Amino acid sequence: MGRQFTFNSSERFRWTDIVLGICFMISLLAVGLYLAVNMRFLYYLNISWNDLPAASGYNAVVIRENYDALIDYCCPFFTGPLSFPSLPSSESALSHFAEVKVIFTVIYIMGAVSLITTVIAFISKHRNGSFMYLKTCAICAAVLPVFVAVFSLISFDTLFILFHKLMFNNDDWIFDPATDPIIDMLPESYFAQCAILIAAVMLVGAGIAYLFYRRRLNTYRASRSLTMPKKNYIY
Repeated sequence: MGRQFTFNSSERFRWTDIVLGICFMISLLAVGLYLAVNMRFLYYLNISWNDLPAASGYNAVVIRENYDALIDYCCPFFTGPLSFPSLPSSESALSHFAEVKVIFTVIYIMGAVSLITTVIAFISKHRNGSFMYLKTCAICAAVLPVFVAVFSLISFDTLFILFHKLMFNNDDWIFDPATDPIIDMLPESYFAQCAILIAAVMLVGAGIAYLFYRRRLNTYRASRSLTMPKKNYIY
């Protein structure tokens, strides 16, 4: 016979659930970022969607190979300096991309650690009969994409600028197309699509966690109704 599952009789919110919720959120953020960065076909579609050859003055093949070089460089396992195959680049631009690579690497490492922590905690809490953590994780994972979505509806341009000012302590992210033509190959709409993809991954993860919470809650209520009068203080 399989192991009989029992619920924690003192099931309630715990502050440690917030820590787990943050780990869950970081895990989803890292997964979303990884997908957004490595789904190169999305960028390839933007070459025609945004008519980048006309915007940049370079043909699609050149645009594609230089974009690939940039994405390869941003991989945490890539070593060596960034070198565009057929585009000039200023020192400030190279410095900016180096900072971007560091940020990506930090998020990936935090995501890996958070994912391991989340999996272990989920298994432990499941065996202990807990389920409130699922609701907390769902809320934590949904907060960031909802905030970004609301802010984007107001002004994505403002959000884009604010993000760069918060993440970078210099103006290297402000490119001059004359010295750094790569900027004409990176339309703002593409970054918006990447943000939507990351938000979608986080919201899907939040939705799955909440569905599991509701399922466990309903099972808990059913089990309680069999053993005591119908009083329920869990919402």
